Amino acid sequence: MSTTDLTTKPQMADRKRDKLRKWVIRIALALAILGPLIFILAGPAYRMGLIDLGTSLGTLSREIGPLILFAGLISGVTGLVMAFMIKPRKGLVLAAVATIIPLAGLGHLKGVKDKVSKLPYIHDITTDTQDPPLFTDTIVKLRDAGDGSNTLDYIGKKDPKDVLVSVQQTNAYPKIRPVLRSEAPDIVFGEALSLIKQQGWDIHTEDSEAGVIEATDTTFWYGFKDDVIVRVRAAEGGGTIVDMRSVSRVGMSDMGANAKRLSVLIDGLKD
Repeated sequence: MSTTDLTTKPQMADRKRDKLRKWVIRIALALAILGPLIFILAGPAYRMGLIDLGTSLGTLSREIGPLILFAGLISGVTGLVMAFMIKPRKGLVLAAVATIIPLAGLGHLKGVKDKVSKLPYIHDITTDTQDPPLFTDTIVKLRDAGDGSNTLDYIGKKDPKDVLVSVQQTNAYPKIRPVLRSEAPDIVFGEALSLIKQQGWDIHTEDSEAGVIEATDTTFWYGFKDDVIVRVRAAEGGGTIVDMRSVSRVGMSDMGANAKRLSVLIDGLKD
């Protein structure tokens, strides 16, 4: 065996290892891009009607997306090890990026999962659990004509665990209470209407005589529509009492969105 043969074999082996490292890092980078892209496109695709909600939130966001992120993390770590072990050391930065992106994505998913587990599995929130504001036919027709699959019944409504929604709401959101004001109802009605307009919601009902305001808030990414009603009435003994309700049209869990929406109104209307 010649000296040339002894030199060539290690060089060929090095080239093969270097080529393998490049491909592993390339695959890791591709997965690092594809993983977040799936989550990014799932919302707009549903909003534009290209896919249904089950495909968007289920197949893409809960199944395929996390799987791609996990595969990307494994590939990124493998590429990082190869970039460090194989000489000359190359691709450390790219491999690190390909590892950090899916790791951050999986961390975010865990945070969302933890948040969901701590919140009640409900989507209908009101300041008056005994006599909740009732939506008019205007909202009922909008929900029937669109994608509204959730009912507007509140009294007796239960979550998937067969627990009353009112009980779940009271335990989770004790600060969602009626607003009491000393001013007359017409003054408070005007303030409530102005506050809702500031939120940029689509207003459907402005009935000052009945003391009812109805609006719809559409989320940016998925285009979810949540309907809101504000009821302004004269309080016993003088002043005004304001009750509110916010209901998601689709989805079992609102991840606290309806309670947060009402909190904005409550804080804005307090004395």
